[in-house]
Amino acid sequence: MSSSDLRRTVRRASATDARARRSSWRELLRPQGTGPTRYWRVGAVITLLMVASTLGWYLTARDTALPPTVRYSDVAGAIATGSVTSLEVGESGRRLTVTLSPGAVLANARGATRVITLVPTSVALADFERWSSAGIAVSVRPADTMSSPQTWNVLVPILIVLVAAGTLVGWQRRMRGGTFVVAPPARHLTMSDVGGAREARADLADVVAFLRSPEKFEAMGARCPKGVLLVGPPGTGKTLLARAVAGEAGVPVIIAGGSDFTEMYVGVGASRVRALARRARESAPCIIFIDEFEALGGRRGRPNRSGEEENTLNALLVEMDGMAGNEGVVWMAATNRDDMLDPAVRRPGRFDRVVEVPLPTLADRLEILRIHAARAPLSPNVDLDVIARLTPGYSGAELANLLNEAALVAVHAGASMITGADIEQARDKILLGRIRAGVVITPSERHVIALHEAGHAVVGMIACPEDRLHKVTIQARGRSLGAAHFSPEADKHLYSRRYLEGVIAKALGGRAAELIFLGVNGVTSGAASDLIQATSVARRMVGEMGMSDRVGLVSADPAAHGGGAPSAQLQSRIDDAVADLVKAQADRAEALVGAHRGAVEAIAAALLEHEVLDAEDVIAIARRHGALGARELVAA
Repeated sequence: MSSSDLRRTVRRASATDARARRSSWRELLRPQGTGPTRYWRVGAVITLLMVASTLGWYLTARDTALPPTVRYSDVAGAIATGSVTSLEVGESGRRLTVTLSPGAVLANARGATRVITLVPTSVALADFERWSSAGIAVSVRPADTMSSPQTWNVLVPILIVLVAAGTLVGWQRRMRGGTFVVAPPARHLTMSDVGGAREARADLADVVAFLRSPEKFEAMGARCPKGVLLVGPPGTGKTLLARAVAGEAGVPVIIAGGSDFTEMYVGVGASRVRALARRARESAPCIIFIDEFEALGGRRGRPNRSGEEENTLNALLVEMDGMAGNEGVVWMAATNRDDMLDPAVRRPGRFDRVVEVPLPTLADRLEILRIHAARAPLSPNVDLDVIARLTPGYSGAELANLLNEAALVAVHAGASMITGADIEQARDKILLGRIRAGVVITPSERHVIALHEAGHAVVGMIACPEDRLHKVTIQARGRSLGAAHFSPEADKHLYSRRYLEGVIAKALGGRAAELIFLGVNGVTSGAASDLIQATSVARRMVGEMGMSDRVGLVSADPAAHGGGAPSAQLQSRIDDAVADLVKAQADRAEALVGAHRGAVEAIAAALLEHEVLDAEDVIAIARRHGALGARELVAA
């Protein structure tokens, strides 16, 4: 065994002994879960203590109840008749505690043998002599001494407050320690369980190798990356990669969230960071994984950032490369807002390796689908290659959700296997929503919707042949009354000006069909979302991609203007250029619809009859009416 292995073994044994020595009550009060309900154990202990103290107070006060108070004239009469056996003088000589003879009855005494009365003035020595000569035992209590019930009346509330305050102080200290848990081995994965992300998995191979055999790297003078920052859109598998690294390396992983370090108490965040680092050093080698890292590592000095957040981030930076040392501890964090992170976080020595986890490519989507399909009974007619081509821009989480929705559709249908139709229905449900069976559409509205979608289909096939038509429908789903589905044949990374202009024309094809067939006064509100899409694409072309001769090669991105907005003059030129570009493509769409009226009318009639048309049916109709030439048909 090498010296480094021996040190790690000793460190682990010491950490185990320290954990074993923890008292049971601390484990009992450890917060569990998330949210306010994680402190239910502490609340239960406080409640039990207060109930027990109140109950004891009540029982004690009941057992030591004060004797009834009577008038002095009644007591004087009892003394005169010899019905009093003893007197106790207290309360500065004005309070008398009287013990009656057996069988004596006194008004307002409620049958008690001891009563209390107050004399008008302090008792004099002559009174003592007179009572003593009458055979009454007289005693004196110190004037300022409180009776037992009064003592409890004061002490019990004080004890309750002290117990509650001590419990709250211990609770606050426990809160400062955090509630970070070590993920159980059952939650660990391997790299084979993570589809796609080939480059990210290759970048993480060094971390896995170091955690497995650190002595090889130490012999070469190399060190493991202290921090690994996983950056990518939501749902691309950043958390899965962290779990896979832990599973491949066979080390524990401590999971935290960026919001776990933010509390209302001052200093809680920094204290939790230190507690997290201390626990990781005790469990080394291990991985610390922080999800939604932008909540913790956000840029310092930005507006609306509190001093408490600044202190928490400073504590993190110190713990990552401070004097305490973090041998064998790898910090991993995931975020989809790396632009919000503080520059000090990403410098070498902290998060010195940034791993990009982009949206999956066509090959990645196919691999992800196969991983998820292995756990589901798929019908032989399901072609995962086709599904991968029809889902460009989908993340891994969205692909998993697609198959899950298809499984739910199959269960509701009472089928034993997931078919291609189930996946198609699930995709439509995710994109557009569930079919609105209760919506009532008049025949005239159905005719307008059919013309609108037919216009999208014809203009899209001609003006934007790179996007393959998938199907056209006039079924009401979600907020949509119909749709023409297009998807690119392959993943696109660069977009030409011709292609983007075709996208705008395709978006305006429905409005063009309404205008050609119904006239200016017959156009409807159905093109509202199409105008949003067309304007958005046109604005990016003009303001970000330099695809306008009127504006030129000037960008409106805030990064090009020192983080601020572009000038009013530039913004005005961009608005005019966007309007001109959208108008030009609207005229193009109208010209295409006017040139192929027969194809649009035929597709609309088929939609009114069948509601849903596959791409093959639409292409066949368009070809019969001359809307597509041989070359255009191949491209479509």
